[in-house]
Amino acid sequence: MKIIQRYIAQGVLVSTLLVFLVVLALSLIVGLLKELHDIGVGEYGFWHAVYYVILQLPHTLYQFSPLLVLSGGVLGLGLLSSSHELIAMRVAGASINKIMAGVVSAALVMIFFMMLLGELLGPSADYLAEKNKSSAMSNGQAMATQSGIWVHEGANFLHIDRVLGHRHLEGVTRYEFDDQHHLLASYYAQTMDLVNGQWQLYDLVKTTFKKNQTQSVQYALGTWDLTLSPALLNVGVLEPEAMSLMKLNKYSRSLEKNHLPASSFQLEFWQRTFQPFAILTMLLLAVPFVFAAPRSMNVGRRMLLAIIVGFIFYVVAALLGQLSIVFQFPPVIAALLPILLFGGAGYFVMVRVRRF
Repeated sequence: MKIIQRYIAQGVLVSTLLVFLVVLALSLIVGLLKELHDIGVGEYGFWHAVYYVILQLPHTLYQFSPLLVLSGGVLGLGLLSSSHELIAMRVAGASINKIMAGVVSAALVMIFFMMLLGELLGPSADYLAEKNKSSAMSNGQAMATQSGIWVHEGANFLHIDRVLGHRHLEGVTRYEFDDQHHLLASYYAQTMDLVNGQWQLYDLVKTTFKKNQTQSVQYALGTWDLTLSPALLNVGVLEPEAMSLMKLNKYSRSLEKNHLPASSFQLEFWQRTFQPFAILTMLLLAVPFVFAAPRSMNVGRRMLLAIIVGFIFYVVAALLGQLSIVFQFPPVIAALLPILLFGGAGYFVMVRVRRF
């Protein structure tokens, strides 16, 4: 029976890999088409767009992995069913549980590689893509480094330790120069918020440089006349997709501490935490797709039905996620509920299949 399980797992893995390659090519083409409207902005050119789309692919594949795994599982089992190999296995004594064991073996392999793709490669590639794109579109006016963000505006250079939510900055240092590139003053603010179109600084220290001396003055609250736009800060903003699970958890706590919205980051954390269970659930759904469907239904129709079900899962998960942000109910419920619903539906169908 182990030979049968390995054979089923191999068929499912090969079919899933084929589905991933097809979607990879389509994602590359669609991604390039989406980037056409940004080409020509600043220094952002065609090869920048190609580089950006390629770096976005790991996250895209990981995001749609439940749908792709379901499609690959249905394709693999459907091909075995069309060639009457599944019937031969059943006649030889292989139960549905044994067939499901082969599917689970394939699922564990795919979950392992998906976690490597989504948690190790995906966040760093996504961050690098967004950083390079924002830097190119800003004509190099903003640059992200390991120690923070540097922004050049007029005769001023700013260094920002952390960007939280586009409108809240922490650890902001400003260096002001004259036309002869002489340093006139430096400023350091603990935090900085964009309020009614103007940047307000808290716990500000201003140091003025004169010929033979310096003078420092402290302010509890201050304002700056800089036109530092939130869009310019995109180079340093970490989106949820560009963070590992540990960073997501830490970042969410930091946003809550500063009384800033953290629901989207919490939702991303729980969705990625439950992603392995979503992949396993979708692949197990491939079994009732094959055994519960009429024998007259060909592989193409089964694939179409699987894609529809997969998209419904994706839409339900996205809808519940947005509802959790709008109505402020726990994101863990929004992330877990679609898996329970589709897993329960698959279990119900499998129970009926086993009766026949």
